[in-house]
Amino acid sequence: MEPLCKLCKRNTDLQNSHILPRFLGKYLKKTSATGFLIAENNNGNPYRQQDLAKTKLLCIDCEGLLNKTETFFANNVFHPFKEGNLKNIPIDDKLGKFAISIGLRALWIMQFIEHPIAIKLKDKLEQLENNWRGYLLGDRGATAGETTHHILLCNEKLLALGLKSNPNLIYNILRTSAYYIFEKFDNAYIFANLAGVQVISMISPDKLPVSRGTEVYPNQTFGIIKPAGIGWGGYYQNLTEFSAKCNNPLGRISKDYKNTIKYSTINNIQKAIDSEDVRILKMQQNLYSCFQEESEQ
Repeated sequence: MEPLCKLCKRNTDLQNSHILPRFLGKYLKKTSATGFLIAENNNGNPYRQQDLAKTKLLCIDCEGLLNKTETFFANNVFHPFKEGNLKNIPIDDKLGKFAISIGLRALWIMQFIEHPIAIKLKDKLEQLENNWRGYLLGDRGATAGETTHHILLCNEKLLALGLKSNPNLIYNILRTSAYYIFEKFDNAYIFANLAGVQVISMISPDKLPVSRGTEVYPNQTFGIIKPAGIGWGGYYQNLTEFSAKCNNPLGRISKDYKNTIKYSTINNIQKAIDSEDVRILKMQQNLYSCFQEESEQ
């Protein structure tokens, strides 16, 4: 029996869909010091790749449907934010649909790898998945459920607050991407880190408390750049946990792989110097040094 499209549930030919949005891989590759991406395999070991991972998820129609929301978000929010010239955030239901589509992609991956929290909250997540699918497909009367969806735009200034406990936090958040489900302090949410642009889809409770200006569904209040409510529900603890997980595969890079990275930077040293990788690493090191000097005084 052929696999079904994860969105429309039709039995049809599936596309090789990007697990993470395609625009994200292009951005990370273009702004890297090496010109390629580092991914993590099933054993937790790093390997080199030219594109983000793909898998059979969607039919061609559903692939096109989600691509429209991703293109809108990339052109109107992601790239302007990364380039430092985001002035206005358009009021458009594509923002909410983008957040919901990311929440769904993350949920599908968490179900596939049998994440412990996805197993624990199986019934609740199946209900949310059906609501989210119906909303994206335009089913009459469908809503995205009672839970809210949020987009947080993280910058170096915000993340610097966590450097005292995790010296690699800024780099790991702004230069990596992954999906997780977090549960802490009786709060649970689906978390997608897209190179520092974070999408949070609530599981429980329904709403993200004390957070204003980040909600994109059902009530679009997304209109400020600084995320609110960063102390909520273990948010910073989850960021440091995510950062620690990013450190683990990098510590297992083989000697040959390190030589490959070294050669790629030497071969185009100006590209490396001008890259986001090097800029963020330098800034992070300088900030951490200042924190250390303050603690010694």
